[in-house]
Amino acid sequence: MRQSYPNPARGLRHSAQSFVLAALLFAPWALDGQSPPAPRPPTSPRSGGAGEMSAEEIFRRFASRILFLTCDISEDEGKLASGVLISEDGFVATNAHVVEGCRMITAIHINGASRQSAVAVLKYYDQTSDTAVLKLDGQSWDHFDTPSRSVRIGERVYAIGNPRGFEQSISEGIVSGERQADGASWIQHSAPISPGSSGGALISSRGELLGINSWTRKDSQNLNFAVPAATLSPALTAGRQRVVYLSFPPTREDLVSLSPARVRALTGEAGQGNADSAAVLINAAELGNVEAEVMLSGLYLLGLGVPKDYAQAAMWSRKAADQRDPRAEYSLGKLYAAGNGVPLDRAQAAVWYRKAAEQGYASAQFGLGVEYLDGQGVPKNYREAYFWVKIAAAGVVLAAKPEDIAAVLDRLIAPNLTAAEMAQEQKRVREWLAAHAATVK
Repeated sequence: MRQSYPNPARGLRHSAQSFVLAALLFAPWALDGQSPPAPRPPTSPRSGGAGEMSAEEIFRRFASRILFLTCDISEDEGKLASGVLISEDGFVATNAHVVEGCRMITAIHINGASRQSAVAVLKYYDQTSDTAVLKLDGQSWDHFDTPSRSVRIGERVYAIGNPRGFEQSISEGIVSGERQADGASWIQHSAPISPGSSGGALISSRGELLGINSWTRKDSQNLNFAVPAATLSPALTAGRQRVVYLSFPPTREDLVSLSPARVRALTGEAGQGNADSAAVLINAAELGNVEAEVMLSGLYLLGLGVPKDYAQAAMWSRKAADQRDPRAEYSLGKLYAAGNGVPLDRAQAAVWYRKAAEQGYASAQFGLGVEYLDGQGVPKNYREAYFWVKIAAAGVVLAAKPEDIAAVLDRLIAPNLTAAEMAQEQKRVREWLAAHAATVK
């Protein structure tokens, strides 16, 4: 039976990436020479010949095609990684998790004693396959082709990258298996990799680029995984088609902690058709950012920047409601009341209205009052209807107009209550508002 392995975007792997710029102590040259590399002719074929090569020959012929990447996260923090040249005009394959959180990426080309650096821009990013494509200036780069052949279980492979900042390190292993997980394909191999190896090359004994190293399984021995080279061809095509470069995406931690103000700004951009902002919003929501979940539900509900989809709106509302967000609880109540994206169920509508109403959300209080007035989902009860609608009238955020509230209270509810009942409910309202003054919304 084929086993499932964790997706790197889910955080269940030990990503070969995080490392502070202090590791540059192992590579002091990384701070020298910031001019773009001069074009130079290829020094060797882009793939090996028919025969197998030794580790020494693999390194001699192909190590210069693996770049040393430095990611500037802040003034005093960064990380090191690797990248692989995959085109003559300077396109570089690496991992999506490598570029996350970067303010700037510098690619350092090492060829023997020669070291040249250039600023890299982002042209493609896909979190699912953990693939990113960078672009450098210049032409005539010595590079790998991206073959699409399947790997052979047991074939000998070599990993070249920059583990822990040790430049152009080579290790040897075999292909252990081919795996599928969360919509992505992975090559499992036993060539040792470490933090800093991310984005480095997995090379066959014939000099073919089989993939780019991505992650290793925690608490295991030589359970290492690479993105197959077949994934790189469409990524390179997409990178070429993009005229402008992308902003570097935020890290997982950044997405989880996105501020409500930033989420609302992204929502506005996504609603106007900005696909990049929509992607960030979706990623944040998938990681449990409650503000993103609420805003994404609204976009699907209105069809702004995404297709109108009540089922998606209900799904994201429920995720936020599970975190006790009153806006989401109210939204979910409305969806149940209308049967949009969920079965028509007034009892469930009342349940969700009550959850939000008890948190002081005025629109939900009004909705719950109307449920009691109509006897839909809850037994008809004019006193409860008066209580919740009267409390709603004191709220700040309310989906009903003041004249509508007055009409409900004066024309539909009050005539069905005695003066004594009215006085009792008014006293109850005052007590509730006094006890919940901090939560009234």
